[in-house]
Amino acid sequence: MELIHIAVIGAKPLLEGIRARIEKSISDQRDKGKSPAMAIMRIGKDPASEFYFRAKLKKGSELGVETRAITMEEDATPQEVQERLDQVVKDPMIHGIIIESPVPHHLDYKKIVNTIPWHKDIDGASYENLGRLMSGMPSLVAATPLAVMEYVSSLEIPQGSTVAVINRTITVGRPLTQLLLNNNYTPIVCHSRTRNIRELCKASDVIVVAAGKPGFLGQEMVSRDSIVIDVGINSVNGKIVGDARIDEIKDLVKAVTPVPGGVGSLTSTLIFSNLIQAMDYQEELK
Repeated sequence: MELIHIAVIGAKPLLEGIRARIEKSISDQRDKGKSPAMAIMRIGKDPASEFYFRAKLKKGSELGVETRAITMEEDATPQEVQERLDQVVKDPMIHGIIIESPVPHHLDYKKIVNTIPWHKDIDGASYENLGRLMSGMPSLVAATPLAVMEYVSSLEIPQGSTVAVINRTITVGRPLTQLLLNNNYTPIVCHSRTRNIRELCKASDVIVVAAGKPGFLGQEMVSRDSIVIDVGINSVNGKIVGDARIDEIKDLVKAVTPVPGGVGSLTSTLIFSNLIQAMDYQEELK
């Protein structure tokens, strides 16, 4: 790969182009007499969930999109959550719905999101959207994998390159792996039971780290040819940090994305692109 060493690559340049696309789409919807609106449900007070929750609300305000905040207490029962969600699903003025993750341990995140119709599931987390993605049907894809692909595209990473994905969740690793395959990359999925994970990462052209562990990725897992895309979002002593030890590796790799100011910044914006896509799908289904 012929890429110069560009060290830490923030999201600002990418955000400008993405935001322009979204603002144009929102304007087009309003020209049709439609007002984009989404609902975000947060259950409990997980720090990472709180960070993304507030980021989406802020982006919605900036873009002039109605963003309805729905908060529920940590001890909300499954029935209470479902009853509130059903009300939102049935609201014709809400075009997209997000359930912030993680949810409290006594709740089943997968069960909750799978009660959202695929065309309103703008986080792309439902089984139907995942199946549609794999089969090439119209679908909504999780914003975090889309954000990673924005970086992959902007860096002009050659097709066929190996990409170590340290995550296998339905919101990041699995859809990202499919997007990489769809775009002719070679994903290597790593997780907690992967053998020789250090060697696999070090030998890969790109490392997407979403282990959920602050400082997980260090110099022992990278090479001079590595491009590190940090998807981690952790609260440590009141500070938001990623999964990579950025100060340790930034001078050892070709490029690394920061936290905050990297993938998360794109994610909170790209969700509005999904909202517009959802509106189009809902119009087609009428």
